[in-house]
Amino acid sequence: GDRLVLRKPIGFGTITTALKREIADPLDVAEAVAWMKRLNKTASELAVEFALHSGTDITGFSLLGHAWEMAAASGVGLRIDYSRVPFTRGAQLSAQEWIFPGGSIDNRMYYGDYVHFSPSLDEPSQMLLFDAQTSGGLLLCVPPEKLEAFLSRAAQLEQPFWEIGEVVSGDRI
Repeated sequence: GDRLVLRKPIGFGTITTALKREIADPLDVAEAVAWMKRLNKTASELAVEFALHSGTDITGFSLLGHAWEMAAASGVGLRIDYSRVPFTRGAQLSAQEWIFPGGSIDNRMYYGDYVHFSPSLDEPSQMLLFDAQTSGGLLLCVPPEKLEAFLSRAAQLEQPFWEIGEVVSGDRI
């Protein structure tokens, strides 16, 4: 029943790969870099303040890779609502053009068996959830009775969080 909240948008891998290929929009790069420069220190202190019992950082193993590892260690499943996942500017366009770092493809190969996707979610959108992040945000599990207070306190501290899903029974994402 815990709610999943995400600290930073997804898409850093696809944007930095576009940059390496010299096809990135400078505004996309500027946004991604601005997010990557934001530290998780205050967000992690917030997690301690609310005595949250589960969380992970989102880095090279992707949102789904790190989420699965957290869920597997806890013996639960996760339900992520794609429509609620924040993406950096340009990430979805880059995904449609199949611009992904090699690590994202590796993530899909390794973690893909642990994920069930809605049939309506196309392959580029699925791949975005496997996008290898650099300096990504935190994924935290917040008990539903603490969610409103947590989000309010996060806003006071200028720490944006997006509610993207929930903890469920099972062993898949």
